Amino acid sequence: MGFSVSGATAVILVGVLVCAATLYPAVDRYEERRSDAVADRNERALTQQNTAVETLNATYNATSDRLNVTVWNTGTSVLSVPELDLLVDGTHTSVAANDVTVSGDTTTEVWVPNERLSITVTKSTTPEQVTVVTGPGVATTTTVEVV
Repeated sequence: MGFSVSGATAVILVGVLVCAATLYPAVDRYEERRSDAVADRNERALTQQNTAVETLNATYNATSDRLNVTVWNTGTSVLSVPELDLLVDGTHTSVAANDVTVSGDTTTEVWVPNERLSITVTKSTTPEQVTVVTGPGVATTTTVEVV
């Protein structure tokens, strides 16, 4: 065995070490990000399981064109008011921050369990059905009573 075989073996060994030194951090970052994503998914699933809402009433005043929806947080999750969506007859309806009241408070952005949330919006046509969708994706739907 001459120097050429030993030199070639040394070059291959250095190449393998450089490849391993480059590959290990990439695999480590991949595993860390995958683990974080799985933990986030599990946390979202737990929040969704602990979320429950119930529509108490939905009334439309034809004289003033005002739709009033009252929803009760019956779950154990603390919900975010800005993350709520209101669907009127299947169409997304914009809700301004001052149209939402949580237990009489118009400034809060937090909706805790056992609190009532009221949404009042102006609609020019008589709606038939409303759906309130929470941030975790749990929704409640009810028919609108015209008063």
